[in-house]
Amino acid sequence: MSNSERQWLDSVPWESVLILNKTLCQAQKLEQMPNPKGYEPAQRLWQVSAPKRMSLRAVLQVFHDACALTPFMFNNGNTFAAISRTLLDEHFKGVPPVEAQILRTTVCHYVVGQIGSKELQQVLRHFEPMLATSQSAAKSPEPRESQVAAVQEQRA
Repeated sequence: MSNSERQWLDSVPWESVLILNKTLCQAQKLEQMPNPKGYEPAQRLWQVSAPKRMSLRAVLQVFHDACALTPFMFNNGNTFAAISRTLLDEHFKGVPPVEAQILRTTVCHYVVGQIGSKELQQVLRHFEPMLATSQSAAKSPEPRESQVAAVQEQRA
């Protein structure tokens, strides 16, 4: 997969994760509640990872691990899948729509634990030439806070 590293999470502070989870819970008429066992470890993981420059594969691992820690009582999968999908939309911008949907679906399934690392890697390798071409043509900017806000608006 693309070896280029970016500061993927810098524009998504932990507070944005909380807001998105709260929005998702409210849409289902649920009270947002932290999971006592997973909240602090997930928050630490996120805060340590946010300032780092990472490859696409590495940031997907952060999403996967944060989701697996189950920091919330409800909507862990929806929360982390939505954030990953939003941050990657710009990365997949130059990819044809069907292929971009395959990539988004695969990424979200990995984040929530429905597929493993091996399957994710196979799909990413398959699309690597297309993503490399797309990235060299688009030279997309770093993800922006407005992208996370867009997910929050979609869920409201």
